[in-house]
Amino acid sequence: ALAGRGVVALGVDSSRTAVALTRRRGGSALQRNIFDRLPGEGRWQHALLADGNIGIGGDPAALLRRTARLIAADGDVLVELEPPGHGLRHERVRLRPGHADVAWFTWAWVGVDAIAEVAVRAGLRVGWTTRRGQRWFARLERL
Repeated sequence: ALAGRGVVALGVDSSRTAVALTRRRGGSALQRNIFDRLPGEGRWQHALLADGNIGIGGDPAALLRRTARLIAADGDVLVELEPPGHGLRHERVRLRPGHADVAWFTWAWVGVDAIAEVAVRAGLRVGWTTRRGQRWFARLERL
């Protein structure tokens, strides 16, 4: 959708399948770890962490610090969150695609009520929060 409107966008995912799907739909994507070196670091106007991606690595503050290094000085990070009352939670989880067990890994969930504290630890602040249907979002900007 963004590419079709002339917006320069880059998806980053460790999943080969996710990258292939993005490319098939006309988007640009790299199969990498978000903590690896990425093109345009410090020059992106916006970064998006949707669909629970704030939980990557189990340390939302570390992920937000990394994401903050990707955006320009006046850039922002749009984060999808859990509803109010969920706070900050870390757990060891595993995916079982087709019931084939894979390794356990740490994941985190951040509620809209906990994002301000997590953002500050990453050198960011909450610009606003909003709800769209059942989904909650926050816009984060530099302190």
